[in-house]
This record gives sequence, structure tokens and C-alpha cells, in this order.
Amino acid sequence: MLFTSPMTGADSPGCRPVYMYPSYARITSFDESHTKFASKYSLYLYREQGKDPIPDENNGYERLDGIPVLFIPGNAGSYRQARSIAAQSSNLYFDKKVHNSGARNFDFFTADFNEDFTAFHGRTMLDQAEFLNEAIHFILGLYSNTDNPPKSVIIVGHSMGGVVARVMLTLPNYTDGTVNTIITLASPHAAAPLTFDGDILKIYSAVDRFWFDGFHPTTSDISQTAHRRLHDVSLISITGGLTDTTLPADYTTLSFLVPPSNGFTVYSTGIPNVWTNVDHLAIVWCHQLRTQIAKAMLEIADFSSPSRTYSLERRMQVFRNNFLTGYEDYASQDLVPNIEQQQNLAMKLDLAQIKSFNINGDKKLRITKDNQNSKWNIFQLGNDAKLQLDVLSSLEPTEWESWLADEESNRPVILLCSNLGENNQELDLTDFTNDQTNEFVELKCIDTARDVHLVPRSMSDSKSLGESSFGGEKTPFYSLQYNDTILTRYDLVVVAQRNIATDSDFVIAELADQKSTIFELGKHMSTLFHSKADLSLSSNRPLSVNIKLPAAWSSLLSYKLKLNLPDKTEGKFASFIRQWIDEPYESKWHINVEKNNVITLRMHGISPFVPFKVKDDYGLNIQLWSDTNTKEEIPLDIELSVDLIDSFRLFVMRYRLSIVATCVSISLLAMLVQFQLYFRTGKFPNFIFVLSYLNTGWPLAMIISILIGLNPIVKLGWVQYLLNFIDPVVLSDANEVNLSLKQEFRLNSFYLGLEESSLWFIGIMLYFIGTFLVVATYYLLSAISVLGYALVNHLPKTTSPTKTRIVVTFLLIMMIPIYIPYQIVYIISCVIQAINVLKSVNNSQLFNYQISLLILMLWILPVNIPIVIVFVHNLSVNWKTPFSSHHNLLSIVPVLLLTERNGLLSRLPKKKDQFFFKWYMGYFIFYCLIYGSRHTYWLHHLFNLMSCLVLVLTFGDEEKKEEVSIT
Repeated sequence: MLFTSPMTGADSPGCRPVYMYPSYARITSFDESHTKFASKYSLYLYREQGKDPIPDENNGYERLDGIPVLFIPGNAGSYRQARSIAAQSSNLYFDKKVHNSGARNFDFFTADFNEDFTAFHGRTMLDQAEFLNEAIHFILGLYSNTDNPPKSVIIVGHSMGGVVARVMLTLPNYTDGTVNTIITLASPHAAAPLTFDGDILKIYSAVDRFWFDGFHPTTSDISQTAHRRLHDVSLISITGGLTDTTLPADYTTLSFLVPPSNGFTVYSTGIPNVWTNVDHLAIVWCHQLRTQIAKAMLEIADFSSPSRTYSLERRMQVFRNNFLTGYEDYASQDLVPNIEQQQNLAMKLDLAQIKSFNINGDKKLRITKDNQNSKWNIFQLGNDAKLQLDVLSSLEPTEWESWLADEESNRPVILLCSNLGENNQELDLTDFTNDQTNEFVELKCIDTARDVHLVPRSMSDSKSLGESSFGGEKTPFYSLQYNDTILTRYDLVVVAQRNIATDSDFVIAELADQKSTIFELGKHMSTLFHSKADLSLSSNRPLSVNIKLPAAWSSLLSYKLKLNLPDKTEGKFASFIRQWIDEPYESKWHINVEKNNVITLRMHGISPFVPFKVKDDYGLNIQLWSDTNTKEEIPLDIELSVDLIDSFRLFVMRYRLSIVATCVSISLLAMLVQFQLYFRTGKFPNFIFVLSYLNTGWPLAMIISILIGLNPIVKLGWVQYLLNFIDPVVLSDANEVNLSLKQEFRLNSFYLGLEESSLWFIGIMLYFIGTFLVVATYYLLSAISVLGYALVNHLPKTTSPTKTRIVVTFLLIMMIPIYIPYQIVYIISCVIQAINVLKSVNNSQLFNYQISLLILMLWILPVNIPIVIVFVHNLSVNWKTPFSSHHNLLSIVPVLLLTERNGLLSRLPKKKDQFFFKWYMGYFIFYCLIYGSRHTYWLHHLFNLMSCLVLVLTFGDEEKKEEVSIT
């Protein structure tokens, strides 16, 4: 219930509905002559009715005059999901909402994969990537008769479609330069969402290696090929955050593969004018997000270029401006002072009309309807201290030329200025002096309007972030922030403002010492579990302060932040908070914190099984904006603690797949004890009896000690190196990313993938959850066995059951290399073993053995189900996809023979102690614990080998028993 309960506050979803008039034209000429996948996959062209020209049935492609875009749907996705972004791009272009001389309407092509399960099957992923490369070649051919035909397409990929887009660039049939921009939506780049298919993991490893080499080239041929294909590619990963319950949003990070010059990962909660969490399906249609994506795509368009986009540097600048808050250090490279070094504005001001501010005197400018200051307000920057300028306004700052042209405008203009020297007299000087002027100052300035950031509206009546996002009924706030790096280049900051007419509007600007804007709260994570970290801020604190939370860096924990603010203030706006981290770029906004003074902080920091950058500070930051215009000295007290109850929601999200390996390890541990007692006494004990024994006294203490001790051990560098080299999955895959990460990145892929020592209890919690599920499985099977025994007992007896079994088994084995994947035979084996359980109800010893084995088989069954789903789906679309490794006889024959053999057992024969068998069972348990979460598919192969050992044991004893009966 906790996992499914709705999010609140900054994590609550707030997407607006969308409207469009879609039409789809299937491109029938893209047939078998162009691709071998034409009988399974197809290509469509999207047209927005009333906007895009509709092609006719004969020579419709001659009317394609736009920029080609290819949409790739995700796992079980539809080609129709392209309609939302495609429609909005048409709306923005034809309604002239985007100002870019190089823009042109987009021709949105979309792939129909018949809702293929890309996340389940590696071969399917490769098929899609190969098909799409051929589709791109065909699409570009449609424009071959036009002037200056395009040489590349823009790709938009949803979910696994974004991963397929990365795979495309690694394949032999990819043509260099045909893709230079990829935008992915909720795509799991960092880790495979399902680990039940070995081919998926191998493809991930190979693609990661290719992309890694592309941006870190060596002299090898593959590395040079990768660099040639990728050096000009921009890749933006957009994710929806916590409301995406399909896959952990942590998996969408790119930082370990793609350098900042070519891409970044951003969360929708921080994207300007979006400011909302978006779930996995809504990310393709969310109105606020689709508008910002379409706007960014139109701004990177350059119809005059063969690539149909601007240069990589300009594309990345557009993406940073559209998808980042603007406060990030990474975004500072796009600030006007860093781009335009020349101060091209000059003015002459009357000193009598100027109000001056400085760090040592009056340092806060406050303009409201009731507090109209001078038209010219100047902040003096000459000081030894490191300064920070903060501006917050309800009115959008305008550009200098617009401000001069419109004398009725009440919008402010903000300039960075220096004193005009004798060498700059060639500038066109705007004179604001008159005949009565006695003293004046001449300045050369640079306009900062492009550096203004959008901020959600936060007033005492604000209820949600959506009120001021795209399509909201209220306007957002506007902010500007410069630190010492920028301010030291100038002498003055000029804020020009005409009269404000409404009570609600304001302009507040403040110059502060940077030291007074930085605070720290909570140094150690462990202390937050049993006590609260607290901080007190003065009432005369700066307009904007940043509070570092060094102890808050885990994606697995929720944090509770309590602010003791007065309910009513004299400020012009309600206090608000920007919660932020870098790499990936995640910002969340908490508004009106006077009324919502207890805030739950959830973040995507360091996460299990996801690479992260090695640095000194991983902590969360909160940027507090507050109007401290009060006569009373009321300090702000802040408390920080861990919200353990809410954290359980995050545990479930990250460890859903780990439950399979946990339950397998518990079942194996119980069977190991059962076999140990069986070898010693000749009796096979009850499954529940053994589990009860394991969960009491010293056995439980030993299990808990091992689970606690594993976490710090597997974090050691030399241990991780050793564990890599003894993992058969890694040894069989030269591209395994664990061995290829740069030293500046770290990856915890073993056991629970924990970096946090304080979360030692998660392993214990998973153990008890797994024990509960295994016990529930036993009692459910026992109940079914008792009820079904009578039915099985009354089935008609065959005259030759042994011959029938042999024939059926032989037919199944023969069909594996020819037609069916071995996973189907595994399901059949589970059914056979279930019948064996029903038949052994009256024999307690045999029943204990049969049901224990069935429990183990059922918990390994989820590993095999996805491939069966893919196989059945392919049958439904009449497509025979090669399953390659899934037709390996040796991967299933021992399991099938064991279950068939178990059906012939009338009793359990006595056996001597088998040391090798017990050793192997121990290794199986070890593998489940250490590698099971990320290499889950290998559990089937380990069980297959275990079936060989059990089969050998039973066959050997049966022969001896027959010899004894003859004598």
C-alpha cells in the first residue's frame, strides 16, 4: 500500500491533458526490397490534421519538405505514441511560437514494432536496431530529389526505444552521420531493467563499451570507428522521476558514458515550465514536457545544413537552456558574460537620479507598488569580499532595446556595467542626463535578459506547481543569480525599473557576501537515523541561501525537512525551496513552505547497481528563497531527519528483482540442510521444519551476521576485482562494464549494490521478506497438493507409463533445437514436477523432497517467463525470430530428465554423504547472494547443473537397489 500510495508535494504528478488531430500514413513502399523485417515491422508518417500537408496516395512523398524525425517506441510500445510530441511541434512551428530562422516543420516518422517486448529479449532489440538503420536509409532517400537533401535524422526514443537508438549506432549497417541528435524519454541507459535474459546483458555491455570508447578513443579499429560515429552526437536523457514505477529513474543516467560536451541526464521536475513528476507512459504525452521538448527540437533545427541541425556546441547550448534550471555550474557556460565578452551598450546617467546599493550599506533593493524607488538602481561591486547577486521578480525582465522602445513597460531591465573609459568612446551612447544635471556617470554595459531563469510562482495562495507551468492560469517568477566569478569582471549592476501598477508585483534584488549564503546541515548519515540535525538561520539572512546536506545522498532514503516559519509574513512572496543535485541534474521545487513547513525530500543520488562519479561531495542541496522583510527578529530553525517509513517505498522500487534471487537462495539453503540431514539419517525432513530451524537461535544469528558483514566486504576494491574474475558471466563477456569503468567512476554491482554502510538492515529485511514468500509458497502448494491428490489418484492408468514418458521426453528434446526455446520446456518440467508432488502426498519422505524441489523450480520460473512471452508474441504476428542461445539442449535436458526421473521414484533411496554436492549447493547460494540481483538469468544454468548432480545421485542408487533385490 505504501508503494502504491500517491506522491505528494514536489513529487506529485501534474501533467495536463493534451489534444491533437492525428493521422498516420503507412509507408508501404518500405518493403522486403529494403528490409528483411518488412513482414513484422513497418514504418508510418505522422501528420497533424490542419497543420501538416497530407501526402496523397500516389506521389505523396514529394510533399515532404520538413526535417525528418524518427520516433522509436519502447517495450510493448505503439507507433501511435509519437503523436503527442509530433502534434505539438507542428503547433509551435505553424503558429510561429518559436523564433529560429533555421526552423522548419518536422516530418515525424514512427516505427511500428507490433508491440514487441524489447526489454525481455536481446535478439528482438538487435532486430529493431537493424530495421531502424535500414528505415533511416530509406527515409533519407525520400528527400533525394530535393535541393540540399538531409543527411541525418533526429531520433526521439521512449523507454527501451532510447536504448535501441544507442544500439543502432554500433551496428555494421549504420551509415556514419545519419544520426546526430538523440532525445530519450525514461530510457534505462545505466542498467538493464530486467536481468532475465543473458543476451540483453551482453548487448548492454557491448553497447556501453562502444560508447565508452567513442568518447575515450584508443588506437584500436573499433575505438576509432566508435569515435568517428559518436563525436558529433548529442544525447539527452529525460526522465520522469519517482512516479515512474516501471523502472527506477536512476537507471536513466548517462554521466559514466557520455561526456558533458555531448549529453546529460535531467529530471522533468527541474525542467523550466514543466516542474512535475511524470510516469513512464505519460512522459510521451505530458503537455508541459512535450511542449518543452518540441520547442527545444525546433530551436536546434537548421534547415540550411545537410544535417538539418546546428553544430554540436549550439545544440548542447539549446538543450541546456531548455532543460536545465540555469542555476547549475554546468549551465554557467551559457551565461551572457561568458559568451559575449564585449560590452556593447553605453549610457550616460544623472547621479541625482540614481539610488546606490553596496555590500557595506544598503544592499537590498525592493520595488513594489507602495515602495517605488529611483528609476535607476545601482549595485556597487568594488569590494574585497566574494559577492553574490540575487534578483527575484514577478515581472519578466526585458531586453534593453525593448525597454527603451516601450516607455509604458513596467518590466525591469538588468545590466552588468563597467565605467566607460576613454578607449570606448566609439560606442553609441544613450544619454539620460538633462540641462539640470550636475554630475553624471558614463557606463558600458551588457544585457542580462537571456540569463533570467523561470521559477515556479510561490504566493500565500499557491497550491501546486502546475499553477504557473505551461498552460497554467498564473505566471511564474523570474530570477537571476550571479556569483563572484561573473561579478568580478564588472564595476556595477544596474537595475532599471519604471513604476509598478499592481499590488502583487515586485522586484527584489540583493547583493550578499557569498559566505553568508552557504550553510551546512547534517554531516553524517548514521546520525540522522537516531537523531535530528538542526540549523538556525538569522532573520536578516540573504534573499537566497544554499544549505548543503552532506548526509543526504542516498536514493534509498527519504528525508524529512522541517522549517519553523511564521504562518504569516510581510513578504511579497511565500518562501520556496529548490532541492537540487548535480550529475544527474535533478531539481525539485517546494513552494509556499510557510503553509507546507514539513517537506519530504526524495532524491536520485547514489543508487544500487548504477555507476556514479567519484567526488568529495555527493550531498543534496536546498536553496531557500525567502523575503525577510520583517521588523521582528525571528530566526528560522531547520531540522533534518530520515523518514524511514517513506523510505520503504524506495526500497521496493530498487529491489523488486532482487526478491527472485533472495527466494532462490533461501530455498537452496533449506534444501542444503535437508540433504545434509538426509545424507546423515536417511530421512528427508520437512521443508518448514528446516526453515523454522534456520530462523531460530544460532543459525539465525549466523545468517544475520553474514548478511551484515557482506555489505562492507563487497565494497572493497580488491574484493570487487576478485568477484569480477570468478563470475562466469563476466568471464564469458569481454565487454563487461565492471571491468571497463574509468577510475573516476564507481559501481557497486554485488550483493545489494549498497554504498551506504548505514543501510546494513536492508539485507536482513529482504531475507525475512523472502522467507515469508517462500513459506507462503510452501503452504499454498501443500494445500493444492492435498486438494489435487484425489483427482490425480483417479486418473486412468496407462499401460506403459515408462514408454509414454520416454516418447514425450524425446519429442520435447528434439523440438528444442528446431523450434521452441528451452524456457517452454522448463515450464513443462515445472508442471511435471507439480504432478510428482501430487502423486507423493501419501509418502512423507518423498513428498518433502518433491515439494522442496518444486518450490525452488517455481522461484527460478520468473527467469524463463519473459522469453516465453516473446515466443508467443512472435507466433501471434507470424514471425520466427532466431533465439540462438535459447535453443541449447544442454540448458534444459538435465532439468527435464530429473523431473521425469522423479516421477518414477516410489521412495527416497539412502545415500552416503556427498561432499561435492553440498559444496555446489553452497556455491549456488553464494552466487544468488552476490550476483543474483544483476545476473539473475544465470540462476537457471546453475539449477540446470544442480539437476545433473541430483540426477546422478538418484540413478546410481536405483541401480544398486535393483541389484540387491535380484540377489
